[in-house]
Amino acid sequence: MAHFITDTCIGCTACVKVCPVQCISGERKQLHVIDPERCIDCHACSYACPVECIEDEYGNRLSRIPKRGNWPKPVVDPDHCTGCSFCVDICPFDCLKLTGDEFHGIAELVDPKACVGCKLCQQVCAKNAIVVVPPDQAATVFAA
Repeated sequence: MAHFITDTCIGCTACVKVCPVQCISGERKQLHVIDPERCIDCHACSYACPVECIEDEYGNRLSRIPKRGNWPKPVVDPDHCTGCSFCVDICPFDCLKLTGDEFHGIAELVDPKACVGCKLCQQVCAKNAIVVVPPDQAATVFAA
C-alpha cells in the first residue's frame, strides 16, 4: 500500500529529497503526488513533512519527526551478519559499509545523518541481522 499526500501540501519538496525510491513528484509550491506503484511505505516522507500532510494507506496522518537524529536507523547484529553486502548495495544514500576484511566483514552504519530510515537494508537481509528502529531502542534490539 502506498502513502498519500493530502491537499494541504505546500510544495516544499522536503519529501522529494528524502524519498529513497524517487516516487514523489511535483513542482515547488504545488501539491505533490506519490506514485503508488513505487512507494515502499517507508515513512521517510512523513518524517520530513513540515505540515504533516502525508497519510498512510488507512488514512492516518503520519507525524513529522523534526530532528533527523531521531529518525529510525539500522542496527546490525554482528553475530548474525555474514558480510554479504546486500544492505550496503541497496542503500540509496550510502549510509552503510562493510567493516573488517573481505572474509569477515560486517555491515555498519557509517553515515547516520544521511539515513532516512527507509528499511530497505532490513528488507534485503536474509539473516535478519539488521533492523531499523528509533534511536532510543537501538541498544536493546539484539540484547540477549
